[in-house]
Amino acid sequence: MGIARTVSTTRRIVGIPVMEVAPAGRDPRGPVLWIPPLGGDKERYTDQLNGLAQRGFLAVGIDPRRHGERADLPPDRLFELVMNRFRATMWPILGGTVLDAMAVIDEELSAHRIDGPVLAGGVSMGGDIAIALAGIDPRVTRVAAIASTPDWTRPGMTLIGRPGQVIDQGEATSGGRWLRDHLDPLAHPDRFRRELAIRLDVGAADTHVPAEAAHRFAALLADGPPAPQIAVVDHPGLDHPDLCRDPQVLGGALSWLTGPS
Repeated sequence: MGIARTVSTTRRIVGIPVMEVAPAGRDPRGPVLWIPPLGGDKERYTDQLNGLAQRGFLAVGIDPRRHGERADLPPDRLFELVMNRFRATMWPILGGTVLDAMAVIDEELSAHRIDGPVLAGGVSMGGDIAIALAGIDPRVTRVAAIASTPDWTRPGMTLIGRPGQVIDQGEATSGGRWLRDHLDPLAHPDRFRRELAIRLDVGAADTHVPAEAAHRFAALLADGPPAPQIAVVDHPGLDHPDLCRDPQVLGGALSWLTGPS
């Protein structure tokens, strides 16, 4: 058999730039949102979106707030700003993009006349967004997150490449604090007590997004009922950049997310 053909489209959904990759000539099985890390854009995982579409899914990449077509700073400048004013800068990006992702799901299900299931995932910041999305949108039934956390406060977070330097996260803005209070998964664990499966790939040597919160989240939700299925996959020796870039970790997470062909 040859490789299944796909059709790629870039458009805006209520002002949100998205990249859609769909199987050619047939109805998609359901949408899969794959969200990039800090500094990434909707095209970051084009190859993976194509692979998802070849498996029959409607694959959707999103430009997070302040990223891609929505950028107000170059990626390196945005990264520097986030590291210097983490809560004031990152929390509005996280929370705003979670709400954007819900709006994208609304439109994709309506436009393609499909019911789902809805799958979501991402790397680092993108995975943070996907986890939080599952907490407020029950249409999301499966989440795969790499080098991500359910705790937006990231206790003990250090600079990338400097494991001994803990980041001063600063103060949140009023709007950012509201978003964190309402959307942070560890602040609302009961929202995840439903039919839901989550895979969290974490690095044992990752001090930028410490794995502790993923294990804490899984232990907290194990005390159901109902209890979601949460698997924390530890990767010994991998720090944050290595985990984010590892093709085997990415491939394994995507295979788990979509299940058998």
